[in-house]
Amino acid sequence: MLRLYNTVLLPVRVGVALWVACRAGDDRKRREWAERRARRLPSIPPHGIWLHGASVGEVRIVRSLAESVRSLRPALPLAVSAYTPSGRAQLPPVPLTDAAFYVPLDFSGLTTRLLQAVRPAALTLVETELWPNLLHEAHASGVPVVVLNGRLSASRMARYRRLSRLFRPLIERIAVVGAQTEADAGRFLELGAAPRAVSVTGNVKYDLPAPATDAATLRQRLDLSARRPVVVAGSTAPGEESLVLDAFEAARRGHGELLLILAPRHLSRIKEVEALVLSRGLRMGRYSAGRRSVAQVDVLLVDTLGDLAALYRLGWVAFVGGSLVPVGGHNLLEPAAVGVPVLFGPHVEHVAELAEALERTAAGIRVRDAAGLGRELTRLLDDETRRTEMSRRAAQVLETHRGALERSVSLLLSVVDSGAP
Repeated sequence: MLRLYNTVLLPVRVGVALWVACRAGDDRKRREWAERRARRLPSIPPHGIWLHGASVGEVRIVRSLAESVRSLRPALPLAVSAYTPSGRAQLPPVPLTDAAFYVPLDFSGLTTRLLQAVRPAALTLVETELWPNLLHEAHASGVPVVVLNGRLSASRMARYRRLSRLFRPLIERIAVVGAQTEADAGRFLELGAAPRAVSVTGNVKYDLPAPATDAATLRQRLDLSARRPVVVAGSTAPGEESLVLDAFEAARRGHGELLLILAPRHLSRIKEVEALVLSRGLRMGRYSAGRRSVAQVDVLLVDTLGDLAALYRLGWVAFVGGSLVPVGGHNLLEPAAVGVPVLFGPHVEHVAELAEALERTAAGIRVRDAAGLGRELTRLLDDETRRTEMSRRAAQVLETHRGALERSVSLLLSVVDSGAP
């Protein structure tokens, strides 16, 4: 099956080569594609750890894992990688790590070339980065594969079941899986992971530090009064911003000074979202404009990378996107961790455990649609006591789930120390 997989990818590989030759004209793009094709290789001492996360959310976990390993084993070499440009931009630099790069495209031979340069004692994949050639070539090179914060959603499982002949022989040889939940552990076992290799370590995101920037600093930067009500809508998806704006305009009927801080999931959509906001006659500003007053702004559009977690601190209420449309939901922990009541839609398959915990303890609220979001925003903006109680309950939920980072690092180091093949 792996041979068939690579045969199917062959025209894609040729297409990529032609695209790079024609399009990668600037230095930044040339460096990116040199890394993606394993033509630009890092120089790093051998027998360390290679940590990989796909995008920004996983890279935050990579950073925390790297910090913990560095504190415990200062001399152990650390290499880190990401798949997306936004993730690559957030990878921890030297001296926290020894090398940072894009993971190669999953074409035959590219991972082997990188493994020969890095020569790690373990390749660590965060959450669900199960690429066939990546797994196969790590095994063939004698590098144990560790999955930490392992997560397998129902939608991903459907795909893996269909391709079980391809994935089962690869997953059977994974050295260790630290799964987020019992359900995730069961799915890894169903796909062929060895029972002795799978354990439940919890979700490392519960242990991630809160943003260093405080609300007072952010308010000063924006000349924002602490008395002005603020709703933060983070990680919104295509088709979702219009729903959020419907809810915002409904809530504004009772709170005329309401400010919406709107952060689309992907910065490539900023102009599209900007046009949508302006088409409604709303006054809009961009966060990248730097120090400026938002007194004359209805919607502040977040067009920078890595600032959303801190900006949640300004919210009286937060909505986390990818949940009113069928995406699966994004990081509910970021607003909850800074004491902001959390609202989310019905589509939270990717964060089901936390969504259920927040809802069960009345620390978060699930809404069905834009009308429901508008109603709950209004109720919470009107009720400071309820907002405070939700914040307290969310802090309790987070506290009961901490400890996954320590368990995950211990698992990883046990593989490194044992030299497991």
